[in-house]
Amino acid sequence: MVWYGCKLPIVADACQVHNERMPVCIGLMGDQSVSVLRDTGCSTVVVKRELVDDEQMTGGTETCILIDGTVRRTPVAEIEIETPYYMGKVKAACTDNPLYDVIIETCQVLVMKN
Repeated sequence: MVWYGCKLPIVADACQVHNERMPVCIGLMGDQSVSVLRDTGCSTVVVKRELVDDEQMTGGTETCILIDGTVRRTPVAEIEIETPYYMGKVKAACTDNPLYDVIIETCQVLVMKN
């Protein structure tokens, strides 16, 4: 979404539709086991803030648009993850209560597969 000439990442909210399973797996963030959602409606990476060490915080922020149109500014961390969808370092928006520990944007998945 473009807002005042800037492209803002969209964080879509996951839901269960017609009893279909969400594309969730278990991955690693450092030495922590985390639940990971691959979200086709998300254009950034989101991580649960309590799982991030203070040293991983970049000091930057990212403005995200949630599925209900709410605009929220979140702190950014650089984390290392190991999942079937993506492995390596990535910058992630930190939120207090995401539905899953880590939510990965589709673009990150496509980069990993190529």
